[in-house]
Amino acid sequence: MEEMIATCDVLATRFSSTAFVGIALGKETHSDFDMDELRRLKPVQNGSAVSNIADICRGLLEERRQ
Repeated sequence: MEEMIATCDVLATRFSSTAFVGIALGKETHSDFDMDELRRLKPVQNGSAVSNIADICRGLLEERRQ
């Protein structure tokens, strides 16, 4: 589904989490969800998400070892 969204010009969906994908990719997105709310809830796309997730995982693994 993500590949289809990545290549579309406009995404139209009803109540689907794919609306988040469309918004994150900067696509014109239409949904029955409140679009302002979806934009507010959109994860930050700043290029450091992988690093942040890895840091959290390392911390959890370290806690588990103790």
